[in-house]
Amino acid sequence: MRFHDPQLLWLLLLLPLWGYWLWRRKRQAPALGLGQAAQIAALPETLRTRAARALPFLRLLLLALAIVALARPQAVEREGRVRSEGVDLVVAIDLSTSMLAEERQASPPRKNRLAIAKAVLADFLRGRQGDRIGLVAFAARPYPAAPLTLDHAWLQDTVARLETGRIEDGTALGDAILAALNRLRAAPAQARRRGQAIILITDGRNNAGASEPRLAAAAAKALRIRIHTIGIGARGEVVIPMENPLGGTLYRRVAADLDETTLREIAAITGGGYFRADDRSVLARVFQEIDRLEKRPIEEKVHFNYRELFPAPLLGALALALAELALRATGLRRLP
Repeated sequence: MRFHDPQLLWLLLLLPLWGYWLWRRKRQAPALGLGQAAQIAALPETLRTRAARALPFLRLLLLALAIVALARPQAVEREGRVRSEGVDLVVAIDLSTSMLAEERQASPPRKNRLAIAKAVLADFLRGRQGDRIGLVAFAARPYPAAPLTLDHAWLQDTVARLETGRIEDGTALGDAILAALNRLRAAPAQARRRGQAIILITDGRNNAGASEPRLAAAAAKALRIRIHTIGIGARGEVVIPMENPLGGTLYRRVAADLDETTLREIAAITGGGYFRADDRSVLARVFQEIDRLEKRPIEEKVHFNYRELFPAPLLGALALALAELALRATGLRRLP
C-alpha cells in the first residue's frame, strides 16, 4: 500500500495537540459552584456520562480518518512485462551421413556427432530466453526446419527430430548460409534492428550446392550478419555405423574431412568466430562462448496499477461525524 499525498499525514501530529487544547479549555471553562458538590460527585457513573467523556475522542478519530482519506491510500498492484532486446539467431546444422560418425577413442556407449550436437544445441536453446531462433538443416541442399520463433520448447522438439537420410547426401555450406540469410531477411524491418547471427555446424567440406561458401559469407557481411562456424569431430580416422544387409551393424572407417580453412574464412569475412569441437565437453564450451558473444541486454519494464482505498476511511469519517451530531442532538445533548 502507498499514499498518493503522504505529506498530508503530517496533519495527524496536530491531533494530539488539538486534543490537549480541548482538555485544557474544558478545565479552564467557568463552572457553577454547588453546595452539595461532594454528594453529586459520589453519584454512580452512568452509560451516558461515560459516553459524554468519550465524545471528544470520537471527534479525534473521525478527523484522523478524514486526514488518511485526504492522503489517498492506494493498493499497489504490480504488473511486470519483460521486453528482451535479444538477437535473431539461425542455426544451420549439417545432416550429411558423416554426422553419424563416432569417435573411435570415445568410451562406449559412443554417441555420433549428430546426437552430441543436438544435445548441446538443446542446452544452448534453454539459455537464450528472449531470442528468436530459427533452424536450417542441410546436406546436399538446405531446407528450413523451423522459422524464427520464441517458442524454444517447440524448437527443442524440432531439434530432437532431426535425422540424416531425409535428403540426398552431401555438404552444401554455401546454400545453407544463403538459406539462413533468407530466414533473417524475412523478418520485419523493426526486428532486423536486433542483432542477427548465424551458427553453422558441420563436420565436412563444401561438395554440393550452387553457391560458393565465401560468396555467401560476403552476402552475410553486406547484410551485417555475423556467422559463427563450428567444426565438429576429431581429427584422424572415425567410424560410421552402417546397416549390414545380413543383419546387425557394420562400422566403416573413414578419414575426417573437415575443411577448417573454409570455415575460418567464412567466420573472418563476417566478423564471427570459428570454433573446433572435438567432443561434447568442448562443443558445450563453444556454445557458451557463442552465447557470450551474442548476448544483448534485457530491459525489464514494470507497470504499476493502483487501486484507490480512500473511500473506506472517508465513509468511516462521515459515519462518525453523523454519529457525533446525532449523539450531541439527542442523548448527549448538553445545556448551555
